[in-house]
Amino acid sequence: MRTRTHCLTTLSLAAAALVVTTMTGCQSNPNDVSFNSVKGDLTPELFNVSESPYDVDRNVAMNFNQNLRMFWDDMGYVWMTDRPSSLSNYPIIDTGGQP
Repeated sequence: MRTRTHCLTTLSLAAAALVVTTMTGCQSNPNDVSFNSVKGDLTPELFNVSESPYDVDRNVAMNFNQNLRMFWDDMGYVWMTDRPSSLSNYPIIDTGGQP
């Protein structure tokens, strides 16, 4: 029993320390143009080789949207609801919304 309480106490203290350190954050002065400050982050506006964090977020959102729409298209193929049945000899109206 002592080991379990010791583990819970250690875990609680580690969680509390993590919360305290994440709440403090980083303090940086945007007007600091010293050599060490500039050397620490040469491209502050870029997130990867050529894009800002906003560009990366937009690309991720666009890809997620496209993947979700393609998933629903695939579900139409799987459940055979993407087009009307071709078993009838009579012409079937077009359900794609195209005149």
